[in-house]
Amino acid sequence: MTQNLIKYRSIPFVSLLISLFGILVLNWDFQHLIILFVWEIILMLSFAIIKMMFAQNDLPFYTTLVEKLIYLVIGFFIGAFFILLSIMLISNSIQTNSLFEQLRKINYQIYTLTLGYFAGLFLDYFGNQKHKLASPRGEMTPFIHVLVILAFLQGFTHHLLPSFPNLNQAVWGIVALVVIKFLVDLLFSFFQNPYLFSNKK
Repeated sequence: MTQNLIKYRSIPFVSLLISLFGILVLNWDFQHLIILFVWEIILMLSFAIIKMMFAQNDLPFYTTLVEKLIYLVIGFFIGAFFILLSIMLISNSIQTNSLFEQLRKINYQIYTLTLGYFAGLFLDYFGNQKHKLASPRGEMTPFIHVLVILAFLQGFTHHLLPSFPNLNQAVWGIVALVVIKFLVDLLFSFFQNPYLFSNKK
């Protein structure tokens, strides 16, 4: 049980280490973090839908197909709305002509984070047979996690940063943002259980 929980909670630490490495070693500013956070939001939504589609709830795969298709449609529209909000975060924080330049500076970190999500999917979720007992509804809980992250980032970019523009370059301010986001990720990792709402007790 403890081993499974550690595996399930590894992604917040991967994201934290990548962010701190970028800030302390590569001299990232707030714009780099926003791009990385938005990419992680897209990963969270995408992998939540993938896991939901393969969750069997201790039943034959096709038994829960209708339920999963319903969640797929709901997840598509909610996820599209969340991604639109994420794009608005980027457009409000980063000039369009510098976006691709910023992306080039963090491309290896994006690859590393994406690889971490794929490793969790194949080695932990499928490798440990979690999909056989996981419930489709339980795999949709990351959408709540994304909503909280978006609300937090909206508050930071639209209220705190305009009032204190020096935070964009202050290392302590950027590190504080990363730590707060990590604590949110870690908190939700305690609640995001693949067996939530599962038939297997």
